[in-house]
Amino acid sequence: MSKTVYESVAEIVTDGGVKLSKYKSTKSGMTICIAKTDGPLVGGYLCVATEAHDDDGLPHTLEHLVFMGSEKYPYKGVLDLVANRCLAQGTNAWTDTDHTCYTMSTAGDEGFLKLLPIYLDHLLYPTLTNGAFVTEVHSINGDGDDAGVVYSEMQTRENSGESLCHLTMLRSMYPGNCGYKSETGGLLKNLRESTSNEKVRAYHKEFYRPENMCVIIVGQIDADKVFEALEPVEQRLALDGERKPFIRPWQSPVPPLPESITLDVEYPSDEDEHGLVIAAWRGPLANDYSQLISIQILMDYLTDTSVSPLTKELVEIEDPLCNQVDYTVIENFESCIYLHLANVPVKKLQEKTKYFIFSYHHNQRMEGLYEVLKNIADGHEELDMERMRTVIKKKKLYILSNIENNPHDQIASYLIGDFLYGSTLKI
Repeated sequence: MSKTVYESVAEIVTDGGVKLSKYKSTKSGMTICIAKTDGPLVGGYLCVATEAHDDDGLPHTLEHLVFMGSEKYPYKGVLDLVANRCLAQGTNAWTDTDHTCYTMSTAGDEGFLKLLPIYLDHLLYPTLTNGAFVTEVHSINGDGDDAGVVYSEMQTRENSGESLCHLTMLRSMYPGNCGYKSETGGLLKNLRESTSNEKVRAYHKEFYRPENMCVIIVGQIDADKVFEALEPVEQRLALDGERKPFIRPWQSPVPPLPESITLDVEYPSDEDEHGLVIAAWRGPLANDYSQLISIQILMDYLTDTSVSPLTKELVEIEDPLCNQVDYTVIENFESCIYLHLANVPVKKLQEKTKYFIFSYHHNQRMEGLYEVLKNIADGHEELDMERMRTVIKKKKLYILSNIENNPHDQIASYLIGDFLYGSTLKI
């Protein structure tokens, strides 16, 4: 297969000196991103954009079933066996709300090029047998108990305080018909009653197609060798005939958040003296990188040390409101920024209007989270610009350090974001 099958879309050199090249197949529509980094390891990230509007956990169940064999290699464990022979430390995968990513890492490019087409065969042509579904997803064992790898995995975390509060927050943050509110891992009730192998097969047919797949390769590898290794994959795809028109996931408008919402979530716990608080806001679009990085820097300023405003006012006081303040930025199409307050005394939770809810009146003085934020927003508490400069410098050094010491995951995360939400084909 000639190189002309893969059209060069973009090519740049990052601040860390890493050359990024992006290609797109003119036949299958598959996207290939190659980042040439120093070092002996070659990392692969096979990313599929996935969208779900229920809690059946189809992205998660499909992630598990992919490893149970393909049409060409119809046996469980073949992929890991081949990976070990190619000097790889096995294979792995993760399921996120908006994508599923399959990973591998080999010493040198020779083993990587042998493993790549076999891995893609598992993704594009899995067997998805009923027997594998029963074993991996859900079944009833001989004692009459619920079993299955996926079911057991979700059983360990579904009813934890963190999971329940996080899911409740997402349900409120993204109202209406929006996939960001779904539990893509699968709720136990759904896994028992509504998730089926027929649904998994239909989900695979809809999303696991070359136009919806991005192959990210990070390491010392030649693009022409990658194209040559992908030749049998392209030939197999050409035999499938014409596919139905492709609709890119996550293109529907995100429903607006009409008003502020306060919710109480009860969850089982070993003790009843402490709880947690999540305060969340809608943020900028995922492709507005300057706004996203600015918010991360601001949140670092507010939370990262004992002299940070939120930590100083909520934790380092005589009667603490919590014992830790963290933040997370969820880079959805319309992002979500939330603060997480851990180990909040229950008596403080019972007075949530006083400590956590923004209901400011001219004759009412707030004493908690929103008082600190409002004082900064109104200019009553000035930003320490010397410390802000330190935070920015620290952030820059952190990013450059990751590019140098852990380039595979760092670069892949940026390329996955571009693949999911980039407004053009360019990086």
